[in-house]
Amino acid sequence: MLKRVLISSVVAGALVGCTDSGDVNLSPTNISNSGSTGGGTGSNVCASYTESGQTFQGTFDGQDCVYSSLFVSDSKPITVDSITFSNFGGKHVFEDSLFIGEDVNATAAQSGKRIPQEGEGTRLNIAAGVTMVFKDQDSYVRIARGSQIFAEGTANNPIIFTSDEDAILGTATENDRGQWGGLQINGNGRTNKCHDGTSTGSGFASKGSASDFDATANNVHNCHVTAEGRPATYGGNNNAENSGVLEYVVVKHAGFEVVDGDELNAITLNAVGSGTTISHVQTYTSQDDGFEMFGGAVNMDHIVAVNVGDDSIDYSEGYNGDIQYAVVIHTSGGNRCIEGDNTGGSRDDGFTPTTKLRISNLTCITSNVDENAGTNPSGKGDSEGPLYREGAFFEMYNSLITSYGTSMASNECLELDDSEGPQTIDGAQDGTSIASSNVIACSEATKVGADAANSGFDLVNWLAGGGGNAQTPANSNTNNVLITGSDVAGSAIGSVLEDTTAERDYLTAANIQNGAGTTVFDQSTQLFDAATLGSIFKTPTYLGGANSGDNWLSGWAVGLDQPLNP
Repeated sequence: MLKRVLISSVVAGALVGCTDSGDVNLSPTNISNSGSTGGGTGSNVCASYTESGQTFQGTFDGQDCVYSSLFVSDSKPITVDSITFSNFGGKHVFEDSLFIGEDVNATAAQSGKRIPQEGEGTRLNIAAGVTMVFKDQDSYVRIARGSQIFAEGTANNPIIFTSDEDAILGTATENDRGQWGGLQINGNGRTNKCHDGTSTGSGFASKGSASDFDATANNVHNCHVTAEGRPATYGGNNNAENSGVLEYVVVKHAGFEVVDGDELNAITLNAVGSGTTISHVQTYTSQDDGFEMFGGAVNMDHIVAVNVGDDSIDYSEGYNGDIQYAVVIHTSGGNRCIEGDNTGGSRDDGFTPTTKLRISNLTCITSNVDENAGTNPSGKGDSEGPLYREGAFFEMYNSLITSYGTSMASNECLELDDSEGPQTIDGAQDGTSIASSNVIACSEATKVGADAANSGFDLVNWLAGGGGNAQTPANSNTNNVLITGSDVAGSAIGSVLEDTTAERDYLTAANIQNGAGTTVFDQSTQLFDAATLGSIFKTPTYLGGANSGDNWLSGWAVGLDQPLNP
Protein backbone atom coordinates (compact mmCIF):
# COMPACT_ATOMS: atom_id res chain seq x y z
CA MET A 1 0.00 0.00 0.00
CA LEU A 2 1.08 3.56 -0.58
CA LYS A 3 2.29 5.55 2.40
CA ARG A 4 -0.12 8.28 3.44
CA VAL A 5 2.04 10.66 5.39
CA LEU A 6 2.47 14.23 6.48
CA ILE A 7 5.23 16.11 4.69
CA SER A 8 7.22 17.81 7.41
CA SER A 9 10.57 18.61 5.80
CA VAL A 10 10.82 22.20 4.59
CA VAL A 11 12.54 22.72 1.25
CA ALA A 12 13.31 25.87 -0.65
CA GLY A 13 14.29 27.08 -4.08
CA ALA A 14 13.84 30.81 -4.52
CA LEU A 15 12.31 31.62 -7.89
CA VAL A 16 12.47 35.39 -7.99
CA GLY A 17 10.25 36.88 -10.67
CA CYS A 18 9.24 40.21 -12.05
CA THR A 19 7.67 43.56 -11.24
CA ASP A 20 3.92 43.97 -10.77
CA SER A 21 3.35 44.35 -14.51
CA GLY A 22 5.21 41.11 -15.21
CA ASP A 23 8.03 42.79 -17.13
CA VAL A 24 11.63 41.60 -17.17
CA ASN A 25 14.59 43.95 -16.92
CA LEU A 26 16.45 43.03 -20.07
CA SER A 27 19.49 45.34 -19.94
CA PRO A 28 20.03 44.81 -23.67
CA THR A 29 23.33 45.27 -25.42
CA ASN A 30 23.61 47.82 -28.19
CA ILE A 31 24.40 45.93 -31.37
CA SER A 32 25.14 47.53 -34.71
CA ASN A 33 23.04 46.19 -37.56
CA SER A 34 25.33 47.62 -40.20
CA GLY A 35 25.95 44.93 -42.80
CA SER A 36 23.90 42.23 -41.06
CA THR A 37 21.64 40.06 -43.19
CA GLY A 38 18.08 41.26 -42.88
CA GLY A 39 18.98 44.02 -40.42
CA GLY A 40 18.71 47.76 -40.74
CA THR A 41 21.29 49.99 -42.41
CA GLY A 42 22.43 53.55 -41.88
CA SER A 43 20.52 55.47 -39.19
CA ASN A 44 17.54 53.12 -39.38
CA VAL A 45 18.26 50.16 -37.09
CA CYS A 46 15.04 48.31 -37.95
CA ALA A 47 14.89 44.98 -39.73
CA SER A 48 14.67 45.00 -43.51
CA TYR A 49 14.46 42.62 -46.45
CA THR A 50 14.41 42.87 -50.23
CA GLU A 51 11.85 41.03 -52.34
CA SER A 52 11.31 41.34 -56.11
CA GLY A 53 13.67 44.30 -56.19
CA GLN A 54 11.79 46.23 -53.48
CA THR A 55 13.19 46.85 -49.99
CA PHE A 56 10.87 46.73 -46.99
CA GLN A 57 12.00 48.13 -43.65
CA GLY A 58 10.49 49.03 -40.31
CA THR A 59 10.18 52.63 -39.16
CA PHE A 60 12.50 53.80 -36.38
CA ASP A 61 10.79 56.36 -34.12
CA GLY A 62 13.92 57.15 -32.15
CA GLN A 63 13.21 54.48 -29.54
CA ASP A 64 11.46 51.48 -31.11
CA CYS A 65 11.05 49.89 -34.52
CA VAL A 66 7.50 49.77 -35.85
CA TYR A 67 6.44 47.37 -38.62
CA SER A 68 3.22 48.03 -40.53
CA SER A 69 1.14 45.55 -42.50
CA LEU A 70 3.09 46.64 -45.59
CA PHE A 71 6.18 45.05 -44.01
CA VAL A 72 4.52 41.82 -42.86
CA SER A 73 1.01 40.57 -42.10
CA ASP A 74 -1.13 37.46 -42.27
CA SER A 75 -1.71 38.18 -45.96
CA LYS A 76 1.90 39.24 -46.64
CA PRO A 77 4.24 36.63 -45.14
CA ILE A 78 7.99 37.12 -45.33
CA THR A 79 9.30 34.51 -47.77
CA VAL A 80 12.92 35.60 -48.39
CA ASP A 81 15.79 33.36 -47.25
CA SER A 82 16.16 35.03 -43.85
CA ILE A 83 15.14 38.00 -41.72
CA THR A 84 16.88 39.21 -38.55
CA PHE A 85 15.54 41.27 -35.66
CA SER A 86 18.57 42.64 -33.81
CA ASN A 87 18.98 43.95 -30.30
CA PHE A 88 19.45 47.71 -30.75
CA GLY A 89 18.17 48.70 -27.28
CA GLY A 90 14.50 49.24 -28.21
CA LYS A 91 11.52 47.06 -29.01
CA HIS A 92 10.23 45.59 -32.28
CA VAL A 93 6.54 46.56 -32.53
CA PHE A 94 4.20 44.88 -35.02
CA GLU A 95 0.92 46.40 -36.17
CA ASP A 96 -0.13 43.09 -37.74
CA SER A 97 0.91 39.43 -37.58
CA LEU A 98 4.43 38.15 -38.18
CA PHE A 99 4.03 35.32 -40.70
CA ILE A 100 7.25 33.59 -41.76
CA GLY A 101 7.52 31.39 -44.85
CA GLU A 102 5.10 30.22 -47.51
CA ASP A 103 2.31 27.88 -46.50
CA VAL A 104 1.82 25.11 -49.07
CA ASN A 105 -1.61 23.58 -48.58
CA ALA A 106 -3.20 20.50 -50.15
CA THR A 107 -4.49 22.37 -53.18
CA ALA A 108 -1.10 23.87 -53.97
CA ALA A 109 0.65 20.54 -53.41
CA GLN A 110 -1.71 18.69 -55.72
CA SER A 111 -0.97 21.32 -58.36
CA GLY A 112 2.72 20.44 -58.17
CA LYS A 113 3.91 22.90 -55.53
CA ARG A 114 6.66 21.31 -53.45
CA ILE A 115 6.11 21.32 -49.68
CA PRO A 116 9.17 22.95 -48.06
CA GLN A 117 11.12 20.68 -45.76
CA GLU A 118 13.29 21.77 -42.84
CA GLY A 119 15.54 24.69 -43.69
CA GLU A 120 14.10 25.16 -47.18
CA GLY A 121 11.81 28.01 -46.13
CA THR A 122 12.52 31.34 -44.45
CA ARG A 123 14.76 31.59 -41.42
CA LEU A 124 13.63 33.99 -38.66
CA ASN A 125 16.49 35.16 -36.42
CA ILE A 126 15.83 36.99 -33.14
CA ALA A 127 18.75 38.23 -31.05
CA ALA A 128 19.07 37.79 -27.29
CA GLY A 129 17.37 40.51 -25.28
CA VAL A 130 14.84 41.43 -27.97
CA THR A 131 11.21 42.23 -27.09
CA MET A 132 8.67 41.47 -29.85
CA VAL A 133 5.46 43.45 -29.30
CA PHE A 134 2.07 42.87 -30.97
CA LYS A 135 -0.44 45.71 -31.00
CA ASP A 136 -3.56 43.98 -32.33
CA GLN A 137 -5.33 41.21 -30.45
CA ASP A 138 -5.73 39.04 -33.54
CA SER A 139 -2.05 39.19 -34.53
CA TYR A 140 0.34 36.32 -33.93
CA VAL A 141 3.59 34.67 -35.06
CA ARG A 142 3.30 31.81 -37.55
CA ILE A 143 6.23 29.75 -38.80
CA ALA A 144 5.28 27.78 -41.93
CA ARG A 145 6.41 24.22 -42.70
CA GLY A 146 10.03 24.17 -43.82
CA SER A 147 10.73 27.57 -42.26
CA GLN A 148 12.59 27.94 -38.98
CA ILE A 149 12.77 30.26 -35.99
CA PHE A 150 16.01 30.88 -34.12
CA ALA A 151 15.13 32.82 -30.96
CA GLU A 152 18.20 32.29 -28.82
CA GLY A 153 18.11 34.33 -25.64
CA THR A 154 20.15 33.98 -22.46
CA ALA A 155 19.31 33.98 -18.76
CA ASN A 156 20.42 37.61 -18.54
CA ASN A 157 18.85 38.59 -21.87
CA PRO A 158 15.72 36.52 -22.55
CA ILE A 159 13.58 37.08 -25.63
CA ILE A 160 10.05 38.30 -24.90
CA PHE A 161 6.93 37.94 -27.06
CA THR A 162 4.14 40.05 -25.60
CA SER A 163 1.34 42.55 -26.04
CA ASP A 164 1.31 46.31 -26.51
CA GLU A 165 -0.47 46.70 -23.18
CA ASP A 166 2.36 44.92 -21.41
CA ALA A 167 5.51 46.19 -23.11
CA ILE A 168 4.48 49.70 -24.22
CA LEU A 169 1.59 50.84 -22.02
CA GLY A 170 2.68 48.91 -18.92
CA THR A 171 -0.92 48.20 -17.88
CA ALA A 172 -1.06 44.40 -18.19
CA THR A 173 -1.55 42.33 -15.04
CA GLU A 174 -1.79 38.62 -14.38
CA ASN A 175 -5.53 38.83 -15.07
CA ASP A 176 -4.98 40.09 -18.63
CA ARG A 177 -5.11 37.11 -20.96
CA GLY A 178 -5.60 37.01 -24.71
CA GLN A 179 -4.13 40.40 -25.55
CA TRP A 180 -2.61 38.94 -28.75
CA GLY A 181 -2.46 35.54 -30.45
CA GLY A 182 0.76 33.70 -29.59
CA LEU A 183 3.50 31.69 -31.29
CA GLN A 184 2.63 28.90 -33.76
CA ILE A 185 5.23 26.62 -35.37
CA ASN A 186 4.12 24.24 -38.14
CA GLY A 187 6.36 21.26 -38.86
CA ASN A 188 6.70 18.25 -41.14
CA GLY A 189 6.35 15.63 -38.41
CA ARG A 190 3.80 12.85 -38.10
CA THR A 191 0.24 13.30 -36.86
CA ASN A 192 -2.53 10.74 -36.53
CA LYS A 193 -4.90 13.23 -38.14
CA CYS A 194 -3.27 11.85 -41.33
CA HIS A 195 -3.93 8.15 -41.00
CA ASP A 196 -4.29 5.16 -43.29
CA GLY A 197 -4.73 2.44 -40.69
CA THR A 198 -1.09 1.34 -40.94
CA SER A 199 1.60 1.40 -38.28
CA THR A 200 3.24 4.41 -39.92
CA GLY A 201 0.08 6.47 -39.91
CA SER A 202 1.15 8.28 -43.06
CA GLY A 203 -1.98 8.03 -45.14
CA PHE A 204 -5.19 9.98 -45.65
CA ALA A 205 -6.53 12.43 -43.11
CA SER A 206 -9.01 10.92 -40.68
CA LYS A 207 -11.11 14.06 -40.79
CA GLY A 208 -11.68 15.37 -44.28
CA SER A 209 -11.07 13.33 -47.40
CA ALA A 210 -8.33 11.30 -49.01
CA SER A 211 -7.37 14.39 -50.98
CA ASP A 212 -5.91 15.83 -47.77
CA PHE A 213 -3.03 13.42 -48.26
CA ASP A 214 -0.86 13.65 -51.36
CA ALA A 215 1.57 10.85 -52.18
CA THR A 216 2.87 12.23 -55.46
CA ALA A 217 6.56 12.12 -56.31
CA ASN A 218 7.14 15.56 -54.84
CA ASN A 219 5.12 15.02 -51.68
CA VAL A 220 5.64 11.47 -50.48
CA HIS A 221 4.44 10.92 -46.91
CA ASN A 222 3.14 14.45 -46.49
CA CYS A 223 -0.29 15.37 -45.25
CA HIS A 224 -2.09 18.67 -44.84
CA VAL A 225 -3.80 19.20 -41.51
CA THR A 226 -5.37 22.61 -40.96
CA ALA A 227 -3.86 24.47 -38.02
CA GLU A 228 -5.73 26.60 -35.50
CA GLY A 229 -5.98 30.26 -36.41
CA ARG A 230 -5.98 31.47 -39.98
CA PRO A 231 -5.63 28.79 -42.70
CA ALA A 232 -2.25 27.08 -42.51
CA THR A 233 -1.09 23.48 -42.75
CA TYR A 234 1.18 21.08 -40.94
CA GLY A 235 2.15 17.42 -41.04
CA GLY A 236 4.40 15.00 -42.86
CA ASN A 237 6.47 11.95 -42.04
CA ASN A 238 9.66 13.40 -40.57
CA ASN A 239 9.51 13.30 -36.78
CA ALA A 240 13.20 14.27 -36.69
CA GLU A 241 12.67 17.54 -38.56
CA ASN A 242 14.20 20.77 -37.22
CA SER A 243 11.98 23.84 -36.91
CA GLY A 244 14.66 25.87 -35.13
CA VAL A 245 15.56 26.94 -31.58
CA LEU A 246 13.64 28.54 -28.73
CA GLU A 247 15.94 29.20 -25.81
CA TYR A 248 15.32 31.57 -22.91
CA VAL A 249 12.03 32.75 -24.42
CA VAL A 250 8.97 34.09 -22.58
CA VAL A 251 5.52 34.32 -24.23
CA LYS A 252 3.13 36.55 -22.27
CA HIS A 253 -0.56 37.55 -22.31
CA ALA A 254 -1.39 35.47 -25.41
CA GLY A 255 -4.36 33.37 -26.54
CA PHE A 256 -6.73 35.71 -28.36
CA GLU A 257 -9.61 34.20 -30.35
CA VAL A 258 -8.15 35.11 -33.75
CA VAL A 259 -11.10 33.54 -35.58
CA ASP A 260 -14.54 32.78 -34.21
CA GLY A 261 -14.41 29.89 -31.78
CA ASP A 262 -10.66 29.44 -32.22
CA GLU A 263 -8.37 30.72 -29.46
CA LEU A 264 -4.66 30.31 -30.00
CA ASN A 265 -2.29 28.88 -27.42
CA ALA A 266 0.71 30.73 -26.07
CA ILE A 267 2.96 28.25 -27.91
CA THR A 268 1.52 25.81 -30.46
CA LEU A 269 3.81 23.10 -31.84
CA ASN A 270 2.14 21.44 -34.83
CA ALA A 271 3.95 18.25 -35.93
CA VAL A 272 7.26 19.75 -34.82
CA GLY A 273 10.16 17.29 -34.87
CA SER A 274 12.82 16.21 -32.42
CA GLY A 275 15.53 18.15 -34.26
CA THR A 276 14.00 21.32 -32.81
CA THR A 277 15.46 22.76 -29.58
CA ILE A 278 13.10 24.11 -26.90
CA SER A 279 14.93 24.87 -23.67
CA HIS A 280 14.28 27.39 -20.88
CA VAL A 281 10.96 28.61 -22.29
CA GLN A 282 8.02 30.06 -20.37
CA THR A 283 4.38 30.76 -21.07
CA TYR A 284 2.72 33.29 -18.77
CA THR A 285 -0.92 34.37 -18.39
CA SER A 286 -2.40 32.93 -21.58
CA GLN A 287 -6.10 32.51 -22.29
CA ASP A 288 -5.83 29.01 -23.78
CA ASP A 289 -3.09 26.39 -23.35
CA GLY A 290 0.51 27.16 -22.47
CA PHE A 291 2.38 24.54 -24.52
CA GLU A 292 0.31 22.45 -26.94
CA MET A 293 1.77 19.72 -29.14
CA PHE A 294 -0.30 18.37 -32.03
CA GLY A 295 1.66 15.35 -33.26
CA GLY A 296 5.40 15.42 -33.92
CA ALA A 297 8.14 14.46 -31.50
CA VAL A 298 9.63 17.69 -30.20
CA ASN A 299 11.46 17.40 -26.89
CA MET A 300 11.65 20.13 -24.26
CA ASP A 301 13.61 20.85 -21.13
CA HIS A 302 13.37 23.51 -18.43
CA ILE A 303 9.93 24.84 -19.27
CA VAL A 304 7.65 26.86 -17.02
CA ALA A 305 3.96 27.76 -17.25
CA VAL A 306 2.51 30.29 -14.82
CA ASN A 307 -1.15 31.33 -14.67
CA VAL A 308 -2.11 29.62 -17.91
CA GLY A 309 -5.87 29.85 -18.44
CA ASP A 310 -6.44 26.34 -19.79
CA ASP A 311 -4.02 23.38 -19.81
CA SER A 312 -0.40 24.21 -19.13
CA ILE A 313 0.95 21.25 -21.16
CA ASP A 314 -1.39 19.66 -23.70
CA TYR A 315 -0.54 16.89 -26.18
CA SER A 316 -2.45 14.87 -28.77
CA GLU A 317 -2.54 13.71 -32.43
CA GLY A 318 0.22 11.14 -32.06
CA TYR A 319 2.71 13.32 -30.22
CA ASN A 320 5.64 11.24 -28.95
CA GLY A 321 8.12 13.44 -27.10
CA ASP A 322 10.07 13.90 -23.89
CA ILE A 323 10.13 16.66 -21.27
CA GLN A 324 12.48 17.05 -18.33
CA TYR A 325 12.31 19.82 -15.71
CA ALA A 326 8.97 21.60 -15.86
CA VAL A 327 7.36 23.96 -13.34
CA VAL A 328 3.61 24.59 -13.63
CA ILE A 329 1.89 27.03 -11.27
CA HIS A 330 -1.83 27.80 -11.27
CA THR A 331 -2.52 31.22 -9.77
CA SER A 332 -5.72 33.08 -10.72
CA GLY A 333 -6.89 30.42 -13.19
CA GLY A 334 -5.84 27.26 -14.94
CA ASN A 335 -7.36 23.93 -15.87
CA ARG A 336 -4.90 21.01 -15.96
CA CYS A 337 -1.16 20.86 -15.48
CA ILE A 338 -1.06 18.19 -18.23
CA GLU A 339 -3.82 16.98 -20.54
CA GLY A 340 -3.22 14.07 -22.89
CA ASP A 341 -5.49 12.75 -25.68
CA ASN A 342 -4.88 10.57 -28.72
CA THR A 343 -6.53 12.42 -31.59
CA GLY A 344 -8.01 15.14 -29.41
CA GLY A 345 -11.43 14.47 -30.86
CA SER A 346 -13.27 13.37 -27.70
CA ARG A 347 -12.88 9.75 -28.66
CA ASP A 348 -10.56 6.84 -28.03
CA ASP A 349 -10.07 5.73 -31.63
CA GLY A 350 -6.68 3.99 -31.47
CA PHE A 351 -5.38 5.84 -34.53
CA THR A 352 -1.63 5.55 -35.04
CA PRO A 353 0.82 6.86 -34.27
CA THR A 354 -0.59 6.66 -30.77
CA THR A 355 0.14 9.49 -28.38
CA LYS A 356 2.63 9.28 -25.54
CA LEU A 357 4.46 11.81 -23.36
CA ARG A 358 7.46 10.89 -21.22
CA ILE A 359 8.07 13.46 -18.50
CA SER A 360 10.50 13.59 -15.60
CA ASN A 361 10.86 16.24 -12.91
CA LEU A 362 7.56 18.06 -13.07
CA THR A 363 6.38 20.36 -10.31
CA CYS A 364 2.62 20.89 -10.63
CA ILE A 365 0.95 23.20 -8.12
CA THR A 366 -2.81 23.59 -8.49
CA SER A 367 -4.87 26.38 -6.99
CA ASN A 368 -8.21 24.84 -5.93
CA VAL A 369 -9.86 27.21 -8.41
CA ASP A 370 -13.30 25.81 -9.26
CA GLU A 371 -15.14 26.93 -12.38
CA ASN A 372 -18.51 25.81 -10.99
CA ALA A 373 -17.96 28.07 -8.01
CA GLY A 374 -17.22 31.00 -10.30
CA THR A 375 -13.62 31.29 -9.12
CA ASN A 376 -11.81 30.64 -12.41
CA PRO A 377 -11.51 33.92 -14.36
CA SER A 378 -10.31 32.11 -17.48
CA GLY A 379 -13.50 30.07 -17.57
CA LYS A 380 -11.66 26.90 -18.58
CA GLY A 381 -12.63 24.52 -15.82
CA ASP A 382 -11.35 23.36 -12.46
CA SER A 383 -7.68 23.62 -11.53
CA GLU A 384 -6.36 20.05 -11.65
CA GLY A 385 -3.19 18.01 -12.01
CA PRO A 386 -2.41 15.70 -14.96
CA LEU A 387 -5.32 14.13 -16.86
CA TYR A 388 -4.61 11.25 -19.26
CA ARG A 389 -7.57 10.18 -21.39
CA GLU A 390 -9.00 9.21 -24.81
CA GLY A 391 -6.28 6.70 -25.67
CA ALA A 392 -3.28 8.79 -24.57
CA PHE A 393 -0.32 7.11 -22.85
CA PHE A 394 2.35 8.49 -20.53
CA GLU A 395 5.41 7.85 -18.45
CA MET A 396 5.84 10.13 -15.43
CA TYR A 397 8.86 10.14 -13.12
CA ASN A 398 10.37 12.16 -10.27
CA SER A 399 7.45 14.59 -10.17
CA LEU A 400 5.59 16.38 -7.43
CA ILE A 401 1.90 17.22 -7.79
CA THR A 402 0.31 19.26 -5.04
CA SER A 403 -1.87 22.23 -4.19
CA TYR A 404 -1.55 25.18 -1.87
CA GLY A 405 -3.65 26.60 0.92
CA THR A 406 -4.00 25.74 4.57
CA SER A 407 -5.23 22.21 3.85
CA MET A 408 -3.85 21.64 0.32
CA ALA A 409 -7.48 21.51 -0.84
CA SER A 410 -7.61 20.42 -4.46
CA ASN A 411 -9.57 19.02 -7.30
CA GLU A 412 -8.18 15.73 -8.58
CA CYS A 413 -4.38 15.79 -8.84
CA LEU A 414 -3.95 12.68 -11.03
CA GLU A 415 -6.74 11.32 -13.22
CA LEU A 416 -6.99 8.49 -15.72
CA ASP A 417 -10.23 8.67 -17.68
CA ASP A 418 -11.79 6.04 -19.91
CA SER A 419 -15.14 7.68 -20.64
CA GLU A 420 -14.35 7.77 -24.39
CA GLY A 421 -12.83 4.27 -24.56
CA PRO A 422 -10.62 1.84 -22.65
CA GLN A 423 -7.18 2.29 -24.17
CA THR A 424 -5.72 4.70 -21.59
CA ILE A 425 -6.60 2.28 -18.79
CA ASP A 426 -5.46 -0.68 -20.90
CA GLY A 427 -2.12 1.07 -21.37
CA ALA A 428 -1.77 1.45 -17.61
CA GLN A 429 -2.54 -2.21 -17.05
CA ASP A 430 -0.22 -3.59 -19.73
CA GLY A 431 2.77 -1.45 -18.76
CA THR A 432 2.63 1.00 -21.69
CA SER A 433 2.06 3.79 -19.16
CA ILE A 434 4.31 3.97 -16.12
CA ALA A 435 4.61 6.15 -13.01
CA SER A 436 7.57 5.93 -10.64
CA SER A 437 9.20 8.10 -7.98
CA ASN A 438 6.36 10.61 -7.80
CA VAL A 439 4.86 12.40 -4.77
CA ILE A 440 1.17 13.36 -4.95
CA ALA A 441 0.10 15.53 -2.03
CA CYS A 442 -3.51 16.72 -2.40
CA SER A 443 -6.84 16.47 -0.62
CA GLU A 444 -8.23 14.74 -3.74
CA ALA A 445 -5.17 12.90 -4.91
CA THR A 446 -6.55 10.49 -7.54
CA LYS A 447 -9.54 9.86 -9.78
CA VAL A 448 -10.50 7.37 -12.48
CA GLY A 449 -13.36 7.35 -14.97
CA ALA A 450 -16.61 5.64 -14.08
CA ASP A 451 -16.08 2.70 -16.43
CA ALA A 452 -12.63 2.02 -14.99
CA ALA A 453 -13.96 2.24 -11.46
CA ASN A 454 -16.82 -0.12 -12.28
CA SER A 455 -14.39 -2.59 -13.79
CA GLY A 456 -12.35 -2.57 -10.58
CA PHE A 457 -9.29 -0.66 -11.78
CA ASP A 458 -7.56 0.72 -8.68
CA LEU A 459 -5.34 3.75 -9.42
CA VAL A 460 -3.97 3.87 -5.87
CA ASN A 461 -2.92 0.23 -6.11
CA TRP A 462 -1.52 0.88 -9.60
CA LEU A 463 0.68 3.68 -8.27
CA ALA A 464 1.89 1.32 -5.56
CA GLY A 465 2.91 -1.25 -8.17
CA GLY A 466 0.02 -3.61 -7.45
CA GLY A 467 -0.70 -6.50 -9.76
CA GLY A 468 -3.94 -8.03 -10.85
CA ASN A 469 -6.45 -5.62 -12.32
CA ALA A 470 -4.33 -2.66 -11.29
CA GLN A 471 -1.06 -3.37 -13.07
CA THR A 472 0.41 -5.93 -15.42
CA PRO A 473 3.20 -6.76 -14.91
CA ALA A 474 3.20 -6.17 -11.18
CA ASN A 475 5.77 -3.88 -9.58
CA SER A 476 6.35 -1.81 -12.72
CA ASN A 477 5.63 1.31 -10.65
CA THR A 478 7.92 2.01 -7.71
CA ASN A 479 8.59 4.65 -5.05
CA ASN A 480 5.35 6.60 -5.49
CA VAL A 481 4.14 8.38 -2.33
CA LEU A 482 0.54 9.46 -1.87
CA ILE A 483 -0.39 12.07 0.75
CA THR A 484 -4.10 12.62 1.24
CA GLY A 485 -6.99 12.41 3.68
CA SER A 486 -6.24 13.08 7.32
CA ASP A 487 -2.50 13.23 6.60
CA VAL A 488 -2.98 16.50 4.70
CA ALA A 489 -2.65 19.07 7.46
CA GLY A 490 -2.10 22.80 7.43
CA SER A 491 1.54 22.44 8.45
CA ALA A 492 2.27 20.17 5.47
CA ILE A 493 2.14 23.06 3.03
CA GLY A 494 5.28 24.58 4.55
CA SER A 495 7.36 21.76 3.15
CA VAL A 496 5.95 22.19 -0.34
CA LEU A 497 5.39 25.87 -0.90
CA GLU A 498 6.08 29.13 0.89
CA ASP A 499 3.97 32.07 -0.23
CA THR A 500 5.09 35.54 0.83
CA THR A 501 4.64 38.97 -0.68
CA ALA A 502 8.26 38.95 -1.84
CA GLU A 503 8.71 35.57 -3.47
CA ARG A 504 7.57 32.00 -3.75
CA ASP A 505 9.91 29.24 -2.69
CA TYR A 506 9.37 25.90 -4.37
CA LEU A 507 10.51 22.36 -3.67
CA THR A 508 12.46 20.06 -2.94
CA ALA A 509 15.89 20.13 -1.40
CA ALA A 510 15.22 17.86 1.56
CA ASN A 511 13.87 14.37 1.97
CA ILE A 512 10.18 13.96 2.73
CA GLN A 513 9.39 12.67 6.21
CA ASN A 514 6.29 11.59 8.07
CA GLY A 515 5.07 13.07 11.34
CA ALA A 516 7.31 10.72 13.29
CA GLY A 517 10.38 11.98 11.44
CA THR A 518 10.77 8.86 9.32
CA THR A 519 11.87 9.45 5.76
CA VAL A 520 9.28 8.21 3.25
CA PHE A 521 10.92 9.62 0.14
CA ASP A 522 14.71 9.70 0.11
CA GLN A 523 16.04 11.67 -2.83
CA SER A 524 19.41 9.96 -2.62
CA THR A 525 17.95 6.50 -3.20
CA GLN A 526 14.38 6.71 -4.49
CA LEU A 527 14.68 8.91 -7.57
CA PHE A 528 14.30 7.20 -10.92
CA ASP A 529 17.36 7.52 -13.16
CA ALA A 530 15.72 9.20 -16.14
CA ALA A 531 18.98 9.00 -18.09
CA THR A 532 18.19 5.35 -18.73
CA LEU A 533 15.33 6.48 -20.98
CA GLY A 534 17.60 8.07 -23.57
CA SER A 535 19.98 10.91 -24.30
CA ILE A 536 17.37 13.64 -23.89
CA PHE A 537 17.12 12.91 -20.16
CA LYS A 538 19.72 13.55 -17.47
CA THR A 539 20.15 11.80 -14.14
CA PRO A 540 18.15 13.89 -11.63
CA THR A 541 19.35 14.85 -8.17
CA TYR A 542 16.05 16.11 -6.78
CA LEU A 543 12.29 15.62 -6.92
CA GLY A 544 10.23 18.03 -8.99
CA GLY A 545 11.08 20.73 -11.49
CA ALA A 546 13.46 23.00 -9.55
CA ASN A 547 14.99 23.48 -6.14
CA SER A 548 17.30 25.80 -4.24
CA GLY A 549 20.37 24.06 -5.58
CA ASP A 550 19.18 24.27 -9.19
CA ASN A 551 17.15 27.45 -9.42
CA TRP A 552 17.17 27.64 -13.20
CA LEU A 553 14.22 30.07 -13.32
CA SER A 554 15.97 32.85 -11.44
CA GLY A 555 16.43 36.11 -13.31
CA TRP A 556 14.49 35.39 -16.53
CA ALA A 557 11.15 33.75 -15.70
CA VAL A 558 8.23 36.05 -14.83
CA GLY A 559 5.18 36.07 -12.58
CA LEU A 560 6.73 34.09 -9.74
CA ASP A 561 6.64 36.94 -7.21
CA GLN A 562 2.90 37.51 -7.38
CA PRO A 563 0.67 36.32 -4.52
CA LEU A 564 -1.22 33.12 -5.00
CA ASN A 565 -5.01 33.23 -5.14
CA PRO A 566 -6.34 30.00 -3.62
